[in-house]
Amino acid sequence: MKKLFALILLIASASLQGCMTYSHHSLQTVDQWPLASPEQEKPSVYLKVFGEYQVNDNPRVSTADVAKLEQVISQTLSESGRFSRVTTAQEESDLYLTVTLHNHETGNMGLAVLTGATFFLIPGAFDNTLTMSMAVRDGNGEKLGTAQQQESLTTWMHLFLIFAVPFQDRSDNLLRQLTQSTLQQAVDKDLL
Repeated sequence: MKKLFALILLIASASLQGCMTYSHHSLQTVDQWPLASPEQEKPSVYLKVFGEYQVNDNPRVSTADVAKLEQVISQTLSESGRFSRVTTAQEESDLYLTVTLHNHETGNMGLAVLTGATFFLIPGAFDNTLTMSMAVRDGNGEKLGTAQQQESLTTWMHLFLIFAVPFQDRSDNLLRQLTQSTLQQAVDKDLL
């Protein structure tokens, strides 16, 4: 009976692990959305998205869902009102945008192991810096310039943070804000 109780307690504590992520809100705010567009003809855009990942200054294989990133970024660009068409299918366009989302994660690996070994009883934390870089090229492939914005996140891991999970903001919202801010910077630089 004691072994069964210990097994149930172990499974319950392993399944009740909680994480809470919060943003540092360091993004440049977007004044107006959708962006005010000039009265001239709106260009078509071909979008290519890449993901990069780094842990404590060591490059790692990116686990980013590029298809999901493309969907969120493409939808945000379409909603901006600046473009006649945004496509991820390779076809001739007026502008070519290459968007790279770089996730730089930093944290103490020893503390992460200790947190996991104690089934999240001892809390641990790590920081992520998300940097979105948008390279803009004209229809001939000539580079017009680059816009770049970043946002920092902190994630705490602790057994009792399971109750915070329903109140977390979705990552799609952060990606939309990051895309909007980067697009605003590209417009301010007269790249679009």
